Amino acid sequence: MTKTRLISFIILSLLFFYKNTRAQEHVKTFKDCNACPDMVIIPEGTVNIGSYKEEIGRKKGERDRVLATINKAFAMAKTEVTLGQYRIFMEETKYKSKVPFYKGAPLVGCNYFDGKSYGYVAAHNWQNPGYPQRESDPVVCVSYSDAKAYADWLTIKTGRNYRVPSSVEFEYASRAGSSNPWFWGSDPSKACEFANIGDKTFANKFPTRASFPCTDGYVFTTKVGRFKPNNFGLYDMVGNAWEWTADCFKKDLTNVPLNGSAYTGTHEECEARTPKGGSWISGISWSRAAVRSRDGVDYKSFMLGFRVAAETDKN
Repeated sequence: MTKTRLISFIILSLLFFYKNTRAQEHVKTFKDCNACPDMVIIPEGTVNIGSYKEEIGRKKGERDRVLATINKAFAMAKTEVTLGQYRIFMEETKYKSKVPFYKGAPLVGCNYFDGKSYGYVAAHNWQNPGYPQRESDPVVCVSYSDAKAYADWLTIKTGRNYRVPSSVEFEYASRAGSSNPWFWGSDPSKACEFANIGDKTFANKFPTRASFPCTDGYVFTTKVGRFKPNNFGLYDMVGNAWEWTADCFKKDLTNVPLNGSAYTGTHEECEARTPKGGSWISGISWSRAAVRSRDGVDYKSFMLGFRVAAETDKN
């Protein structure tokens, strides 16, 4: 590297550091206990959620573009709940996860993809999702019921109301003011600066899967907070692990809440919830802010985890 190029590189690095530092100056955080997640205050405001009909990768059943209004600040975990944090919960509570049933038969273990097909593997669970994890990786192979139990435990432990976020809260927090497919913009090639998604590294192992035109360096999950945050100071709102939201799954989103409340519908609708955010396996279509999935409340997957939301004031 020439002296001129070295100087240019240093200047650009300093400029990026300055811009990123300034962008994060407004971020307010709290942590209620040593084992608790770091929480970020998400300000009240409005943002367009959903997707335009011509948006890249748009899926059938997505919400049409509409204005959502959050009238009261709330808190969102800075990162996904980690394997280490979840382990403390399990050790303290001795919690027993429910086993889901499909067509009358129990689904023991956790859903897994071997490169050809999906299926439950009895030996897989939150401690062994089928690939190596660090304690700082997001916990996966946890159901919505598990995520809710973790949030309830935090509520009892801290005296603050914790919960699984609603889908509108999640999308509002993920966008951080952006109306683009992702909080960083509309360019898929920039994804690897901000997210652990289905990239070229992933595609080398799973060549049949759609991927982003960039390299993030990870096939499976990685340490939370490794990539750049959005403007609210939140990490991994795209990729790393799909994340549960509290909304009962509704096909038609015409009349569901836009104020941050979770949709609570019929018993049948509430047998499934609405994960968002995409994961390390997700390509362009399945990682955008507007995209949503549908999974049973006790379903477990090697790509599905969660983060918590909370009230800004204690009881």
